[in-house]
Amino acid sequence: MTDTSNPRDGFRLITSIRVRYAEADMQGIVFNANYLAFADVGVTEYFRELVGAQGNEKSYNTFLELFGGDNWVRHAEVDFRAPAKADELIDVCLRITRFGRTSYSVVVNIVRDDTLLNVIKLTYVWFDPATEQVTPVAQSFIDAVTEFEIIKPELASATV
Repeated sequence: MTDTSNPRDGFRLITSIRVRYAEADMQGIVFNANYLAFADVGVTEYFRELVGAQGNEKSYNTFLELFGGDNWVRHAEVDFRAPAKADELIDVCLRITRFGRTSYSVVVNIVRDDTLLNVIKLTYVWFDPATEQVTPVAQSFIDAVTEFEIIKPELASATV
């Protein structure tokens, strides 16, 4: 059975990237570790759009000032479906799917034309940049994301 759904549906943040030759192997296929770098571009652009939606300058410094915290990747999962190739234009589609007490989850679809190339799932932990200690996710961040997202994130009472 063929999945006919659009792999961009439900994503408010969609950013395009042209695959550089340096990101591909000798066969011209994107080296697997680069998909996590593409996801990171999506996270950065998501944060820029999120602070912009709050009426602020789109910058990472504004994110830190606005929400009073930062995040570290705790877990990453990559499901390879089809290869991207050098010089192709791909879309990085990102949304936050779930909030725990001190963490949140992200899904990233990497898409070329109508083809889903990759599904990346990331879990981040929230921390205080001054102490570098894990803390509860800022309610202002949860509220901003919930308002921003097309599909509202799940609110879980997790300890991580």
